[in-house]
Amino acid sequence: MVRFVAFWIGGLFLLALTLITVVDVTLRSAFNSPIFGGQDIAQLFLITVVCSSIAYSGRSGGQVAVELLEGFSGTVTMRYMDIVIKLISAVMLGVLSWHLVISGIEAHQFGEATLTLLISFGPFFILLAIGILLYLLVLLAEILLLLQGYSTKYRGE
Repeated sequence: MVRFVAFWIGGLFLLALTLITVVDVTLRSAFNSPIFGGQDIAQLFLITVVCSSIAYSGRSGGQVAVELLEGFSGTVTMRYMDIVIKLISAVMLGVLSWHLVISGIEAHQFGEATLTLLISFGPFFILLAIGILLYLLVLLAEILLLLQGYSTKYRGE
């Protein structure tokens, strides 16, 4: 499911972002008339691409990880360290997601919007919260796998 969200939703918005950018630059260069609100649309599409890819990036190991103690510790110790680190990360992601929801509600209430098209930022804060929650679910699934003695190494889907 995480791969589906990243590849299809994120991929479609990335394609749309590319098309809008190319058309905007072409119209600006050729006719000195860019797309009205093109920057706003590009900004919101970029937010959508990022939040739909967070969980897949975390699952596939696309994020930076420092492995200082791996050479000094045994596999059982490393498993429990991974569990603790993933638990701390899950708690922090839960807090971040909660605050993004609150920020989204407040952004909607206060009328925070893009400059040109006046599109509310509220739904995009909620979208970011959903992306973070999806990564939280990935971490919880990995914790369960580690507790059962399985590896969490990503092998593709």
